[in-house]
Amino acid sequence: MKRLFASSILFASLALHIGFTPLLAHAEDAPVSDEQLASNVKNALDADPELKALDLHVSSKKQEVTIDGKMTDDQQMFKAGVIAEKIPGVKFVINNMNM
Repeated sequence: MKRLFASSILFASLALHIGFTPLLAHAEDAPVSDEQLASNVKNALDADPELKALDLHVSSKKQEVTIDGKMTDDQQMFKAGVIAEKIPGVKFVINNMNM
């Protein structure tokens, strides 16, 4: 009886996992608004202490993200671009950072 009960619980948990997996995958593929995308990129940039100190401005239009602000060296511009490109939903990055 215990074995049948354990098998039933295992089967039920697998069924729930398999049943909800497509819903979760679909939710991740859902388009993100430009406002939310800009916020996600800004948060990712601010997670880097060096870039946070630059107080960069991020905007988005049609999933194309623009980064504006001052930098002290070219590596900061490169780093900001790499971070922004990794954010889900970003199609293109326009990096307007300058010295």
